[in-house]
Amino acid sequence: MAEELRDIELLRPLLSRKPFAILSDIDGTLAPIVPNPEEARISPRARDAIRQLIRQGVRVAFITGRALEKAQSMVNIPEAYFAANHGLHIAASGDTSTPEEVWPYVEWARQVIHDASHRNLPGVTVEDKGAVVAFHYRRANSDEEARAAIRAAVAASEAAAHFRVQEGRKVIELRPPLAIDKGTAVGTLVRQIGAKSVLAIGDDTTDLDMFRGVRDLREAGISGASVAVWSDEVEALVLESTDYFVRGVEGVEWLLEELAKALPP
Repeated sequence: MAEELRDIELLRPLLSRKPFAILSDIDGTLAPIVPNPEEARISPRARDAIRQLIRQGVRVAFITGRALEKAQSMVNIPEAYFAANHGLHIAASGDTSTPEEVWPYVEWARQVIHDASHRNLPGVTVEDKGAVVAFHYRRANSDEEARAAIRAAVAASEAAAHFRVQEGRKVIELRPPLAIDKGTAVGTLVRQIGAKSVLAIGDDTTDLDMFRGVRDLREAGISGASVAVWSDEVEALVLESTDYFVRGVEGVEWLLEELAKALPP
């Protein structure tokens, strides 16, 4: 079980091994959760702290379920690395890579969205993420009714059978059933960055793969730690899978600022 992180001293061993990398989710971690997912942005305080860390030589990567262009616009930090759509798209050093086997799912995803448009899904926002479809139900009056309506819509779409269904915080996603996830993205990014130590931060069950990736790095001899973001919605498994936790986006902001203070200017 994670312990609450109150003192940056616990992370100093990571800072001594350079390059040091921060791998972070976006929604619920750096960006407060909002009813309309299209309106989410990382907090100005978090953005300022990240820019300071980059100036100090820290490699920062965002590992997110968002589509790449959306993630980049939410963050607005050109120097950062990205693993978007749960690792399906990697953007680093000006280059973007997508495995060939991902592309057929883009057309199937469009068909799922078309099929869902003919269903009654009150309070549900359908997000087109290219090869991934996300059904957000934060604005629904009843979580259970919304989840049931989404699952019925998925079951009624032949194209949806091509995908794996996974749930997160007030969202049901259809993802390609490929051996690509936030965990594999950790390994890919760390190799590209050349990091010797990493800190991963996330808030949701969709980040469990990322935390697994950090454990795999530790077994390979790369120093790493993981931090969960506590909220009223956090699943126990998230806290059980990380080393530390902080409280809300404000806790992440504090953590980033403390890391910047602990590093040479």
